[in-house]
Amino acid sequence: MSTMKTPDISTIEKVLDNEATAEEAKWVVGWFKTEEGMKWLSERMDKDERQIQLGEEQEWVNHEIPSAVMYQRINQQLRRQTIRRWIFRAAAILIPITLFIGLFVNVNNQIDLLASHEMEEIVVPRGEKMRVIFQDGSSVYLNANSRIRFPKKFTYKNREVELDGEGLFEVASNKNRPFTVVLDRMKVKVLGTEFNVKAYTEDQDISVALNHGRVELSSGDFRPFELSPGEKAIYDRTSRLCKIVRPQDIAESSAWTTDRIIFEQTPMKDAIQTLSRIYDVTFSIDDKKALNYTYTIKTRQTNILTTLRELEKISPVQFHYDRDTIRVNIRK
Repeated sequence: MSTMKTPDISTIEKVLDNEATAEEAKWVVGWFKTEEGMKWLSERMDKDERQIQLGEEQEWVNHEIPSAVMYQRINQQLRRQTIRRWIFRAAAILIPITLFIGLFVNVNNQIDLLASHEMEEIVVPRGEKMRVIFQDGSSVYLNANSRIRFPKKFTYKNREVELDGEGLFEVASNKNRPFTVVLDRMKVKVLGTEFNVKAYTEDQDISVALNHGRVELSSGDFRPFELSPGEKAIYDRTSRLCKIVRPQDIAESSAWTTDRIIFEQTPMKDAIQTLSRIYDVTFSIDDKKALNYTYTIKTRQTNILTTLRELEKISPVQFHYDRDTIRVNIRK
């Protein structure tokens, strides 16, 4: 018999809820590997003999378990302190207790029941784009001049990232473990969907465009609400008001992912800010009257000179390269 001190039920529950200290976590996991711990697990498994759903057996034998399935099993079986016996129906063979310990370690390696709070940060320079794939299979395609922070491993209870910039998210569905994008003054809670977020710190507005699925928006400035597919939420940082619009084509919100530039009644100030990010160039407004103009145009992202020539065709504004700066004037 092991001489390791037996942890109390409340400590075990704290570990499974990801609320334990590092010392408590090491204690409980270590105890699970002792003879006494294995016996305790075995007895708990005997209390509730439930079987794997027919057709799911291979997920538990010699296979890496999908994180969503792992989470559901852990959440339903361990967190409620009902550790069930898993039966391999096809061969009618009980999965041994040692495999259960292996599953626990495998789960912790992938979704980190005992997660640390270490964060990763990725910064996309101006003029570039980047795709980031998270450990749960979710991904985000980041636009130029964007910054994202995320934990090295998502925790047992949730998946949360922080964004400053623009990104098209594709989130792996898991209703019991929501995915949250934290923005300045707003949060986007996701259950499994595709949506575009634009939240650059220097921009007046934050926008969330839902292509399909479900998202819930929350902020200290308004009551939480859900967006429907095809809707776009626009939050004004100054007025702190949020409005919902339904664009004719919601996909245009993420047109940047296919190298398209779309301006819809876009003020000059916002247009050159967007072009600055895309092409990594600097603009200087020599004539303030240029700021009175707006642009409505759809074009391909080719090179900066071609794009500027197109803008000059629909306004009296003139762009001129001066060393490393593009100077903006009214055509005379």
